[in-house]
Amino acid sequence: MHVKSAAALTAATIFVSATACGLGDDSGGDGGTVTVGAIMSMSGIYSTLGPAQKNAMVMGVEALNEAGFMVDGKRYEMQVDYADDRSDAATAGLAELREMIEVREVPVVAFGLGADVYAEQMERTPLPMINILDSAYPSILDLDEHYFRTRSDSPSYVPGCVSFARDQLGVERLSVITASGETYGEGLTQLVTRSAQLEGVEIAATAEFPLDATDFGNAINEAVAADPDAVYLSSVTAVILPVLKQLRQSGYDGPVLHSSGVNPDQAEDILGADFNSIMEDNYDCAGALPDTSTNPATTTFARDYRIMYDEYPQDLTLWAYDFPFIVAEAMTEAGTTTDREAILAALHEIDIPLGTVSGWIADEEGHLFTDRMARTASEVTTWCPADQSLASAMIFRVRDGRVDSPIVMNDPCG
Repeated sequence: MHVKSAAALTAATIFVSATACGLGDDSGGDGGTVTVGAIMSMSGIYSTLGPAQKNAMVMGVEALNEAGFMVDGKRYEMQVDYADDRSDAATAGLAELREMIEVREVPVVAFGLGADVYAEQMERTPLPMINILDSAYPSILDLDEHYFRTRSDSPSYVPGCVSFARDQLGVERLSVITASGETYGEGLTQLVTRSAQLEGVEIAATAEFPLDATDFGNAINEAVAADPDAVYLSSVTAVILPVLKQLRQSGYDGPVLHSSGVNPDQAEDILGADFNSIMEDNYDCAGALPDTSTNPATTTFARDYRIMYDEYPQDLTLWAYDFPFIVAEAMTEAGTTTDREAILAALHEIDIPLGTVSGWIADEEGHLFTDRMARTASEVTTWCPADQSLASAMIFRVRDGRVDSPIVMNDPCG
């Protein structure tokens, strides 16, 4: 059954109101349909990411098109050409990107992974590239001036793990298990190590395993042998959950921390029948999840997403949903749907678009992007075994590498 999202109805209301006030006058005629691109990991090791992103982006496009958007006096709708990088940006992803920008000549592309390999293509054929996933450290924004990112970077949330572990869990010694050769995981380990030094937490051990491994015994043994008070797992959901399972099977029953944005559906799918006990005493430090947000637009999106797809939305679904609204706002600001450089310039100036659901924090001038990065809230979530779900344990912000003004929930699962 097709369900029209509340956000779509809200967007339609905003457009009708604007038209009534003369702001949405489409007397210039129907401008037609704008096609943009999106490259996601629909298959391969990162396939826990791409399908959810596409689901949310489909919702966002539908919501945007309920009202359409105005560019130079004409009303437009949007469609997205989706491509699968097969979790291999260097080959499949790069081929898809070249097809989009050189053959189809799309004006903007959304992407998840592959910032490093796409940078060379930007030198040949530059266009705005909006990242809806990657918060790796060092920042992908350092690679090319055409990149924008719809989320805060990992230095804005990783320190929350260390601070929470020390102050709320009494952790003095922390072992880290890292997926070697995986950019996000290696960056997380650097940040955890740096935060531990600032917070006075000892890194008991740093163990590694190959990204394509299925047996993590050596890394687990090294981490646990150091007698840590807690273990931090560095990588994305599909990588760290199998490690978590073997870690519990090894007999370790202490706190586990990570920054992967695991949701209950993923926990059950990847961990199997014992997922509830495996997830107990787990703490996730990343962007705010839709289901734990207090932002009304975000919680409405979370409800609608679950109705439409019968699954929990991930944090990345927020940014994917909002991608078409960002592009539309930039095209409206630029007065063009085709001039890539004008749209790029407009992205620097746009405010937070109406109809978006990510709950962004605007800069002092009200702009969405600060140094090409949109900022979102950070939180620590904890697993609640009684109802097999997640709850917010701490909301925080980071300044100068340390947690500032945290709000700690006394009984998150209560």
